[in-house]
Amino acid sequence: MNCLNEAQLMSARAVPCLETVVASTRLLENWARNIQFTSHDESAKEEAARIAAQEASQAIWIDALCVPPSEPSRSSCLREMGWIFSAAFQVIVVLSRQCSGVLRRIGRSGNINDLELLALEKEEWVRRAWTYQEAVNSRALFFVVEGEDDLIVSGQDFLRSIADAIEDYKSRQAFSSLTWLETHPGLSDLEMLLADYRIADFSERSAYQVMSAIGQRVSERTEDYFYCMIGAISTTSAPTEESAELHPAEYFMRICERKQDFSFIYSTAGREADIGQGWRPLTEKFSAVLPRLLIFGNGEAGFRESTHIELSKMFCPVHGAISANGLKAAGWFIGSQRQDLSPEAMAAGVLEKMRVLGFTGCGEYLEFETGFFFPQLKPRSSENLVVAVSCEVSWLRGGPGLLLRSNGSDFLDFVDVGAFVGTSPKSGQPLKIR
Repeated sequence: MNCLNEAQLMSARAVPCLETVVASTRLLENWARNIQFTSHDESAKEEAARIAAQEASQAIWIDALCVPPSEPSRSSCLREMGWIFSAAFQVIVVLSRQCSGVLRRIGRSGNINDLELLALEKEEWVRRAWTYQEAVNSRALFFVVEGEDDLIVSGQDFLRSIADAIEDYKSRQAFSSLTWLETHPGLSDLEMLLADYRIADFSERSAYQVMSAIGQRVSERTEDYFYCMIGAISTTSAPTEESAELHPAEYFMRICERKQDFSFIYSTAGREADIGQGWRPLTEKFSAVLPRLLIFGNGEAGFRESTHIELSKMFCPVHGAISANGLKAAGWFIGSQRQDLSPEAMAAGVLEKMRVLGFTGCGEYLEFETGFFFPQLKPRSSENLVVAVSCEVSWLRGGPGLLLRSNGSDFLDFVDVGAFVGTSPKSGQPLKIR
């Protein structure tokens, strides 16, 4: 029960976590003992940084107590979570007690053993949707453990140690990429967070990248899933009066459109029935057509008209028997360098890995000279089908794409989304889609 509002339920961990943050961050010796703020250990700057970190802890935001319980204030607040966490002086992550050994070992030596690493597989913080945008938006990230007030570890130290430990563990256990995904989904998701935390801020993070990272994470309500994605791509405060009335999925798409990023089109959601809007997802959960991969590119450039959408750089692969280079790229995708696999066997291997990643499509594929395309749904007709693959949003050896139908005009009709595995150029052509 919420201690500030008896009618509102609250996690039993909320108050103990708050108490831990208060106790651990307000002790100056904790900051002095565990954190190095400057690269050259300049004493005056170190002291000033420690005092600033301690003083910042005099005001604390915790969602369970600070998010307004009633509408429309609650929804308005949730839409601004990206701004709230990016504006914070520092973000403190409170791990559960099972991670005490992990954090203490990192604080002492930076090295953790296998049992400590595997404890993170079951850690709730690793799998929750909200924690993704909290971490990737933070200016300064720190970790503590519930109930322990003598330990603080910097986010850089924590994430670097975890990344090194994961690579070492995978190497020693000789995990294939497929086996790693099957047996350690939590740590796989943590790897994605590590990559996003290091390489991109909200202005560079594509909608597809966020859908891919958050889609397998846990959220209590579907709308929270969208609020998390909104916070991961935008830190804009003060939504307009009009936006307050929008469904969070619609609000998410409008933010993307303002950024000229239409990569949300590669979700498995249903589509609008209105003429000219057949490409646009309905307001249901936006699952990436192929999730849990490291995504490259800042977004799918284009513009929207009342009758269609125009995407700027799309590649249309050529139908035909897959080439040696296409097979090699598919082999890289599945982690196999065998040269004797038939196209059918290679496609089966690609589908197997895609299933582990979370692909929910029909399993059929179209073969091209440069790779394989797996649509989400089985096409009702093969007549006049065109596949278009993104040149601007990609994963290693492939990218998301669209299944379209030519109708004899300048426009292509949207049919479906899909995943392409193979080789594709970095330059493409504009396509008008309705």
